[in-house]
Amino acid sequence: MSNIDLAYLPVVGRGLQIKIICEMHNIDFNYMLSNPMGEDFDKDSQAPFGTIPWMKDNNNGIELNDSMAIVLYLVSKYPGPLTPQNAEEAAIVNMYWAWAQDYYSFVLSPFHDIITGHNETFWRNLRLTDSLADGGKDAGIANLTRLHKSRFEFLEKHLSAQKAGPFLTGDACSYADIFLYTCVRAVQETGGFGMLREACGGDPFAEFPTILSITEAVGALSTVQESAAKFAQCPI
Repeated sequence: MSNIDLAYLPVVGRGLQIKIICEMHNIDFNYMLSNPMGEDFDKDSQAPFGTIPWMKDNNNGIELNDSMAIVLYLVSKYPGPLTPQNAEEAAIVNMYWAWAQDYYSFVLSPFHDIITGHNETFWRNLRLTDSLADGGKDAGIANLTRLHKSRFEFLEKHLSAQKAGPFLTGDACSYADIFLYTCVRAVQETGGFGMLREACGGDPFAEFPTILSITEAVGALSTVQESAAKFAQCPI
């Protein structure tokens, strides 16, 4: 049994997918809440890059300050059901994971700033400035809603052509499926994303049946079901 320290925020974000991976791979972990929404961890002084998620494996002392590095490390160091069987499978899974990462970074994260009223630009991509330029909050919501629809239209078209199912790459759930699931459920159920639901006429995924089917398949997994209640409890 491993001993992982993991720091994130009390929001769905990138942290929940890592927690689900730990649970599916029987990895013992200590979940810490970071500032500015917790006092267990100070990202500004304890994380190498001043960001979260942050992870430390107390078995060997390795520290990681990037979500993809953390995910890849956990599924390779502690093999389990989400570990790819070969290089080809890993490449495809990583491609889908990167799609979810881009969606989270360029759609969900800017929405976080609008929802919470955050008015500082961030070093990663000036996301608030880009989102609110030339029109303020209403324009930001409209622009991000358009980007949300565009990104999922491309993914839905691709998955439909691939005849994907029940999961992204076939019969086995992957860590990319877990990330897609947490992104979709965050939009569907968290309180803050009500503004995106409203902008989409109530259902942001009505036009994406393949994606919804994959999300349902992930949500039906027993380990994932244990985390289902967190979405309605989290603000974003």
